[in-house]
Amino acid sequence: MSLSAESLNEAGIEAYNDDNYAEAFKQFYASASTGDAAGKHFLASLYYQGQGVTQDLARAVALFGEAGEAGYPPSLANLALMYASGDGVEPDMQKSLDYGRQAAEAGDGQSQFNLAQAYRRGVDIAQDFDQAAYWYRIAAESGSLSAQNEYGLLYAQGQGVELDYVEAYAWIAMPAGAGDEQSIKNRDQLLQILTPAQLEEARALAAEYAGLYGTDPY
Repeated sequence: MSLSAESLNEAGIEAYNDDNYAEAFKQFYASASTGDAAGKHFLASLYYQGQGVTQDLARAVALFGEAGEAGYPPSLANLALMYASGDGVEPDMQKSLDYGRQAAEAGDGQSQFNLAQAYRRGVDIAQDFDQAAYWYRIAAESGSLSAQNEYGLLYAQGQGVELDYVEAYAWIAMPAGAGDEQSIKNRDQLLQILTPAQLEEARALAAEYAGLYGTDPY
């Protein structure tokens, strides 16, 4: 009886975690041979790292590409990074942005954050604070502490969203509560701006957001 791609991937991950890369390669190869996107992604990763097989970046890119065509978010995210740095491919920022957007739209949190960063900074893409706010919010609502801090800063600066120090505090309180040093500095600056009434409102909103998108910082 043939095993499912999911079972093969599970066996491959277990072997990989045990540092048995030859067995991991065997399992991922079998999974990829069924056409499974996750199996292709895992196999590509072994080719990329040279674990269980001779390193072959061209083969890794090809497999990431096949998985990406199937809409597999981690492969799309990897391709974005590879094209940005010229890792195994010719550097191509347009392709990097295209793959990054596909990954973001497919739900990859880091890609959503990266896309927001690109729009905010206006590097290799037209600066667009509205788009930056859109992607920061999606990543922030998924629990990204970095995105929560950056989204809060947009409110503090009135970029892409209306200036609102209460909202700024509520978003920044989560990464600050988690111990992020820059977020703590940002939160402390807001404490100097907020009135007592605003601070009370901001703390209540921060607790609400923590329940929805993070952990309660209080």
